[in-house]
Amino acid sequence: MVKKTVILLLVIILLPVQALACTAVYAGSRLTENGSTMFARLEEFGSDEGWPKLFDVIPGGAHRAGEAYTGCYGFSWTFTHDSYGYTAFCDNNSQGVCPDCEGTHPHTPYQAAGTNSKGVSVTATETLVEKPAILAVDPLNTESGIEEAEIPTILLSEASSAREAMTLLTSIYATVGSFGGAGVIVGDAYETWYIESISGSQYIAVRLNRDMLFVCPNISVIGLVDLHDTENVVASDKLIETAVEAGTFVGDVQARRIDFAASYDNAPDSAYIRLAAALNDLSGNTIYPLDLTPEEIEGSAFRISNVDAEEKIVPLYTNIQRDKKLSLRDVMGLYQLDGINRGRSLDTHIFQITDSTEKGTLEWVSMADNRTSVFIPYLPMMTEEVFVPFHAATGMPVITEVKPSQGLSYATSAGWGTYPEGWQDSWYWVFARLEHIAREDQATAQLIREAMDDLQDEICASGEIGNAAAEKAWRRATELLNIIGN
Repeated sequence: MVKKTVILLLVIILLPVQALACTAVYAGSRLTENGSTMFARLEEFGSDEGWPKLFDVIPGGAHRAGEAYTGCYGFSWTFTHDSYGYTAFCDNNSQGVCPDCEGTHPHTPYQAAGTNSKGVSVTATETLVEKPAILAVDPLNTESGIEEAEIPTILLSEASSAREAMTLLTSIYATVGSFGGAGVIVGDAYETWYIESISGSQYIAVRLNRDMLFVCPNISVIGLVDLHDTENVVASDKLIETAVEAGTFVGDVQARRIDFAASYDNAPDSAYIRLAAALNDLSGNTIYPLDLTPEEIEGSAFRISNVDAEEKIVPLYTNIQRDKKLSLRDVMGLYQLDGINRGRSLDTHIFQITDSTEKGTLEWVSMADNRTSVFIPYLPMMTEEVFVPFHAATGMPVITEVKPSQGLSYATSAGWGTYPEGWQDSWYWVFARLEHIAREDQATAQLIREAMDDLQDEICASGEIGNAAAEKAWRRATELLNIIGN
């Protein structure tokens, strides 16, 4: 058995790799075809070996007032009231052993997104990377700070509004600290906030308006911000002072203006390739080269700011070009782009929020590669049970360098993976199987993608919601597998 200290080291090393292939997008209600606020995120793993996910409903009262909770990475929390019910993706710990930390204590590993019974939607695990000089001044708390994958667990259990969720998260950053850099979107029918923390205790949150459009591919998207706009900007007390001490500050100390990304962010060059793909798609033009480097784009082209050319405070905006209002299918298509989807997808979620009713929030969920899968719409505030295959229990795949002589296997970048027992009953694995088959043959890949696109159009047009839509997609996917061969 691997020693606990080694496990912890592996977790610390692995997590940024796992989440450093994620892409989030936000579109305000004035920029969407149906007038809904939409925000979404794709979670990709650092390899294509397979990392089974679950989607389920966590019932209200799963955590009781006064209950102590400890996650994978040392963060602990005492619940202030009986927890709200919520939907959530999480890593598959159904075998009793957490795949992230190998712990057996009760916890919800790597919860990434969901909506609670109060109508609060959260998407997290959009990893951001800190400048080394910043960490020298404000180090991460890797002993007990909140890790990004634990943020949905706490916020969805505790918060009754988006503002309450933002306030709770920033208070945790200020008092306990952060395990690692993260971008988090929290929204309800009344407002949406985006929070970035790229050091141990410093953070900035901006209230997103209805004219806002941004995309975050593991790059900080909060640029030049005037902190005097306290109605729409919430920042830690020493945000500027920390960057000044680190020698990384960009902005105007006297005017209380900071270019947050320039002062704190250290995004990898590879993230800019996904940025280029997204910006080109949103504009309908090839504006940026697909091998875009940081030097080839100004931050003002895509980052959030509230300072105009005359240095006056204005409503928060980005300069992202767009050729039309975004539809739901546009957002789905964004996550099928080769520059963004790299065949490592674990799950994707899209929130559509129109009003405060129980039917006012739609949560579209997908697993595995979006090019060979489909999104299923759920009304999270009205959902008590999701389609069983979404949370079917399986083990982890067995990875070997040589193709095994027995059992069903698939090629990976590290060798070969053998499907776990019961894979045929799992939503993740059935759609991952379609993805694996598509990799092997171009003609078959085209057949699968056309079939899934037709099915997605059918689901979007039919108005079918929840388990009825999921059952139709499941039946179609398993029939397709029988035709092309398991």
